[in-house]
Amino acid sequence: MIFITNKYTKYYYSIISNAKSRILPPETYTERHHIIPKSLGGSNSKDNLVSLTAREQLYSSVTDVNRNG
Repeated sequence: MIFITNKYTKYYYSIISNAKSRILPPETYTERHHIIPKSLGGSNSKDNLVSLTAREQLYSSVTDVNRNG
């Protein structure tokens, strides 16, 4: 799998890294996000899933488009 390397790639992985290393309060709304999209060969394994807040999910969706071309 090849991703375009640009400012969006760096921003995307910053969101993912932050989400993997934090603990949110239980009442915080989150969505499960595939780090490598299933459409690009990603799996449902624990290593490929991360919990993102609604805002992070929105930003990651926007950066996905710019990151993948």
